Amino acid sequence: MDATLTRPYSPRWLDRPAGYRDFESAYFVGRGRGAFERAADELLHWQVKIRSGFDIDASTPRVDAGQEPTIFVRLGPFRLPEPARVIDVFESANRCGFTYGTKPGHPVTGEESFILVHNSDGRVFLVLRSVSRAGSGLWRLGEPFVRIAQIIYRRRYSRALRR
Repeated sequence: MDATLTRPYSPRWLDRPAGYRDFESAYFVGRGRGAFERAADELLHWQVKIRSGFDIDASTPRVDAGQEPTIFVRLGPFRLPEPARVIDVFESANRCGFTYGTKPGHPVTGEESFILVHNSDGRVFLVLRSVSRAGSGLWRLGEPFVRIAQIIYRRRYSRALRR
């Protein structure tokens, strides 16, 4: 299956959708099978989001396709809800991850994929892919702040699974 905008099954993301800001980057996580298996377990239990400053209200602690979690951004004493739907979860010997799309009420309209890759040379990388555009309603007014927040949270994601 690869009906998502971010094409997590493709090693190269060539067909990026028009009308969205797109982002892709790879971050070193570790080396070896053990590093991949540990990071895969953590990734599929929302740790990439939790360790980056989010709370997750989901039906199960493990990421599942079809799940509709509310992801909360922690801003001091406040928690800002970001409704989402998990589009796909994928697991193979050397690649795993998940893709979620935003739902109404989220600050952006779009999709994000977290792809963990174990290369043949033993290196493990977290690949982030996302497409987004301004959310609806009041979120349109805050778009410049949302863009800055995306940069900050991507930096946090880059370190969340590294040991």
